[in-house]
Amino acid sequence: MRMLTIVVMVSLAAAAVAAPPEEIAVQGLYEGTATVGGKESKLHARVVATGDRQYQVFIRQAADGGGIQRAEFTGKTQGDEVAFEGAGWKGAYADGTIKGSIGGGSFELKRTEPRSPTLGKKPPEGAVVLLDGKSFDNLVRRSGPWYLGPMERDGWGVWEVPIRTIAKEPQTWPSEDKVVPEGWELTKDRRRVDEVIGIDDDGSIRIPRGGMNSKPQFEGSFNAHVEFRVPFKPKDRGQGRGNSGVYLPCGQEIQVLDSFGMVTYKGGCCGGLYGMKDPDPMAVIESMRKQRDHKFPLASFPPDAWQTYDIEVRVRNDAQGKRAVFLTVYHNGIKIHDNVRLNRSPRKGSFHFQDHGNPVRYRNIWVLPVKDEPKGEF
Repeated sequence: MRMLTIVVMVSLAAAAVAAPPEEIAVQGLYEGTATVGGKESKLHARVVATGDRQYQVFIRQAADGGGIQRAEFTGKTQGDEVAFEGAGWKGAYADGTIKGSIGGGSFELKRTEPRSPTLGKKPPEGAVVLLDGKSFDNLVRRSGPWYLGPMERDGWGVWEVPIRTIAKEPQTWPSEDKVVPEGWELTKDRRRVDEVIGIDDDGSIRIPRGGMNSKPQFEGSFNAHVEFRVPFKPKDRGQGRGNSGVYLPCGQEIQVLDSFGMVTYKGGCCGGLYGMKDPDPMAVIESMRKQRDHKFPLASFPPDAWQTYDIEVRVRNDAQGKRAVFLTVYHNGIKIHDNVRLNRSPRKGSFHFQDHGNPVRYRNIWVLPVKDEPKGEF
């Protein structure tokens, strides 16, 4: 009887220990205010998960005269709570809110759910729909046929079992009615050759192995809309953090990556023109300013949030009468490239959506061809 009492008490004590908040629930965009000396100022914060339940926080604080003051500090999980401290800031997370003290005053930040103003934008009349989750007639895989199914089958294996026969010329061949006809036998080989790509309720799919191309080809000017979601991979860094890419018909890649508070090389961050140009605007990480890579794009949302690219490609003659490609891109409604002349010649080609070994999801992709402009302003 005494042993039973001890077991019950231990079980109750274990149940009373609260679990720490999930990293994906803590990371994200926050907005709020700081009050110091009776004066209130607006705050905007990025809480970036860096793995092992640790965080990097980037604060942008409205300053007098319309300027911006920046601060950086870190957070880590201690028991069942997340504590933040550094640069005079000290606070704790609870239920989507970070509260604490700063410079003799206080601050409060509430987590927000970002949403692009063009999320769910419908294809206009005349647009070519590449992905809507219903028809896959306009998308082809680079590494084989589509194996599609509901989300509960996402990642299921596609298996092959070879069969064989010995004959100068088989009298019968395998068919749907008789998979293993007389005289044929199953081999002992079993091999996984592919996997099922699950279609979610929102029509999205995970990028397949080898990536995917548009079946229709496009030449000249167009507008395009792409929605994507990068995975939450807090321990990864750089190009391993949710990597994919949108290749235009001319061959230029617009990078897809988790660049939420994360740095990488020029043109390699989310929205970057790979190998050419970073997106606008970029934010400096002061603690890394002396390093080569010390900026991240302000337009990027946290991982696991749906994001949008609205792309405008214009083909027109330059001052010498040569055909050239100009690109404007909006990332989550923010203009990140404005009429940039690409180092690519106009050509007829397909869109390519890159597989880089990361489970990036895409949905609602369409292209609207428009008339070329005879000549632009330079």
